[in-house]
Amino acid sequence: MIDGGAAVPNMGVAEWPRVEGGVTYHMWERRCPDDAFPRLFEIAEADPADLLPGLIQRLRDRELPSPEPVFEALDPTHGWAYVTVPVDFRSGGDSWRTVSVTAQYGPVWATVTATPAKLSFDPGDPAGGGASCDGDAPVAGYVAATPGACSYTYTNSSATSAYDGYHFMTSMSIDWNISWTSSTGAGGPLEGWSTTGSAPLAVAEVQGIVTCTGSRSSQGGC
Repeated sequence: MIDGGAAVPNMGVAEWPRVEGGVTYHMWERRCPDDAFPRLFEIAEADPADLLPGLIQRLRDRELPSPEPVFEALDPTHGWAYVTVPVDFRSGGDSWRTVSVTAQYGPVWATVTATPAKLSFDPGDPAGGGASCDGDAPVAGYVAATPGACSYTYTNSSATSAYDGYHFMTSMSIDWNISWTSSTGAGGPLEGWSTTGSAPLAVAEVQGIVTCTGSRSSQGGC
């Protein structure tokens, strides 16, 4: 900022800061390596908070990813999950990550940052309750011996589904914690947001068939 007096063509000498219509303007100088002379700009005073509405809208509409549902260890042949067998779910598509957007007006800037806080799973079964997890669990590696924190166990097969009688329409939602910082030191938490992705999942129920129960025919033997 180089407030002070300067000669302006067709205007004589002008002084900065100057006030017009209740808005205060300052003179700023920018020097670029290829410029023979510095460039002068008149920039109105701005509050970083004035940049927030556009930043928040941009973050919600264009930048925040929706989770791509990933299910671990489904049946390798049919792609089913099974009743009573825990199925691990994950937030795919590089969706579990911090996202930031910044806007600047002259020397004033503001940055809005969204951090994933919780992944929620809706199994698509009206009789089921759902599950949620946080931390690193939504992108943790799968361990077959131990269900992860992001895990759900179905009690009904998807033959009961009202969706198509074959799949449950599942969904996953990321709850985002959102905050902001600025060139003036102003900042703090903002209202949270959530993004959602969905995917069909077939859930099968294994029914055992007993062919022999003993050596005697009176006991169902063979």
